[in-house]
Amino acid sequence: MPLDTLHAILPATAREDRQITLIEGDKEQRVLSFQRLRQRALAVLGALQRQSIAPGDTVILCLGDNERFLEMFWACVLGGIVPVPLAPGATDAHRQKLLRVFAQLGPKASVYIDTPSLERLDSYAAAQGLAQDAAALRARALIPGSLDIGGEPGRPLPPRPDDLAFIQYSSGSTGEPKGVLLTHRNLCANIASIIEAGTFSDRDVALSWMPLSHDMGLIGFHLNMLACGASHAIMRTDLFARRPLLWLEQASQRRATVLCSPNFGYQHYLRQFALKPPQGLDLAAVRLVFNGAEPISAELCRRFTTALAPHGLKPNAMFPVYGLAEASLAVSFPPPSRALETVDLDRTALRIGAPVQVVPHGSAHAAEYVKLGRAVPGCAVRIADDTGAELGERIVGHVQIRGDNVSSGYFGDPAGTAASRSSEGWLDTGDLGLNIDGQLVITGRAKDLIIVNGQNYYPADLELIAQQVPGVEPNRVAAVGVRAADDDTESVTLFVIHRGSLGDFVPKVHALRRVIGQQTDLELKDVVPVDAIPKTTSGKLQRYALAHAFKKGEFATILTELSGCLSADTATQPARNGPKSTALRLKEICGPLIPDQQITVQTNLLEINLKSLTLARIHEAIEREFPQRIEVTDLFDYPTLEQLAKLLDETQT
Repeated sequence: MPLDTLHAILPATAREDRQITLIEGDKEQRVLSFQRLRQRALAVLGALQRQSIAPGDTVILCLGDNERFLEMFWACVLGGIVPVPLAPGATDAHRQKLLRVFAQLGPKASVYIDTPSLERLDSYAAAQGLAQDAAALRARALIPGSLDIGGEPGRPLPPRPDDLAFIQYSSGSTGEPKGVLLTHRNLCANIASIIEAGTFSDRDVALSWMPLSHDMGLIGFHLNMLACGASHAIMRTDLFARRPLLWLEQASQRRATVLCSPNFGYQHYLRQFALKPPQGLDLAAVRLVFNGAEPISAELCRRFTTALAPHGLKPNAMFPVYGLAEASLAVSFPPPSRALETVDLDRTALRIGAPVQVVPHGSAHAAEYVKLGRAVPGCAVRIADDTGAELGERIVGHVQIRGDNVSSGYFGDPAGTAASRSSEGWLDTGDLGLNIDGQLVITGRAKDLIIVNGQNYYPADLELIAQQVPGVEPNRVAAVGVRAADDDTESVTLFVIHRGSLGDFVPKVHALRRVIGQQTDLELKDVVPVDAIPKTTSGKLQRYALAHAFKKGEFATILTELSGCLSADTATQPARNGPKSTALRLKEICGPLIPDQQITVQTNLLEINLKSLTLARIHEAIEREFPQRIEVTDLFDYPTLEQLAKLLDETQT
């Protein structure tokens, strides 16, 4: 059967010996054959049809139970009903998004949601004056376990290739949600491209912890695996968050050949790995470790592969890719098993329409970018200037795509659809990048680009520099461009997660201004301490949300208080400029990481009930200040800062 609709991916003749394993815990796992999944989906479809949910109607899938999700997803697909995956989340922002998406889809939309989530939504809506909106949603709620699945199985409705298969909403949880329309043709074209470019076969065994509401989890690691007949395992996302080491333990046990994660997942895994290195891992079967969904850190790729090399992970297994929901997922892949390739560019020369300058690694103004391969078969990629004219190699511009895999537009938003496309049908991805040596390089998001005095600065680049300061960690700092009403140009503001006193934040402000100034010649206007940084469900920083809050004046009070602390610090600075002991430097590093504890240089860190993740962060912060001087195990042998300082002083070279 040709691969032109999703029905061909899960046919009635699906192989009984191919299966999906749903990992709920170390010992809690359920197995579904492809054939059994179809049977259960048809049972759910029968219940939907008995409730008069008709072809073309929409059903929001908003729950974390992967088994129930898959049953409902396929029930909808087989019956011509349009599933709408949505991350359930636990925050008010996610609840607000659910209400907005429900309102967008219209009165005939239904919502598949569990009872506890529905009750929390009611409480949120009552507090926000949205009780009427929540009541409308509750009236259309489908509760797992309450559907009448004991009757006749549902009647499948064979689709046409250009019928809508599902709506993939952007992963952001703030702002007006954008629903990407994906047809059967879009999805099948991209899945065929992924199979070819990634050399997938029915001999592959995949393992993913990505949520099924995310396109990498649903399309890349479920639909794609069904299409090539590969057995695959899906681990609950919250289980990975709690027990990251279980991810590769399961990969080892299952002889997995294909894995995936965004940057922050590798970082999360390595923190626990450093504290409790696993024993007996065998990752020799792994051929591809997909890295996508957010800007890719070359340094983190190298750390991950180096750390897992003793456990059999191949040095060239890391597979950095580029994609987006509007492309039905994949845009560019490197050749499988090729070594990680990067290029260092002069960050001061990254301007749209201007040639880049390749510089030696580690030189002044150098920024390292990962090469992301060539366009997958059937998808065309080009770089264009601000007028839409195509640019040559090594020139930064807007990344545009075209092909059968590219979405026709956004749900209920003809203006947004038209604005995203050129007259020749090229879709603007919103990313900036260039082609170099025939490979795509992404430099950043166009909407996040900061322009100061005509010079372009990329937030991810500034955030990487900021991480050189002790206590500033990945995904816990955001660089944002803000412009006052009376300014002709933007200025750079850094938002940094900090939960200690403002007085403790002052040294960090000085250090950030110094390191940013030294490496970019930029002057930071403000460094703002925040309790949290908004992120999408895939871990991307939502810088626009911070910029919006800043412009509304939400940080005015904290900045006024911080200004007073900075002024007081400046007044006393001459008296404190003498050399600091190593122990006091360690206290400055560790203090912000333990905001709820008052520590001294004599405090035993092992006796104050620190979590293992906090100890890992302490080690990482000390490592940045004193590189390659201590191991994480030294924290157990030298548990006070005074003892650790003595060790550092003795090992100084």
